Amino acid sequence: MTLYELSLEYEQTAAALRRRIVELEHAGREAGSEEGRHQLEGRIRPLRSMYRDVRAVARHLEHYYEKHTPRQKAGGGKPANVRRR
Repeated sequence: MTLYELSLEYEQTAAALRRRIVELEHAGREAGSEEGRHQLEGRIRPLRSMYRDVRAVARHLEHYYEKHTPRQKAGGGKPANVRRR
């Protein structure tokens, strides 16, 4: 499995987390009591954090090789990210 393929799995996980967040938000709007809404918000909060983290990892993995592949100058020569002394 490549890192790009792994990023796709992370995207699927992020989508599942997002669906659950939306479900709980909808349930919170439908909740009859303030206590019920408060409990649902308590369940949503860590899911939002997980969602942000999973999305960040997915983006990082998706573009991992782009950041770490040496770039060539237009006319050839040394990679652009090599320091000269």
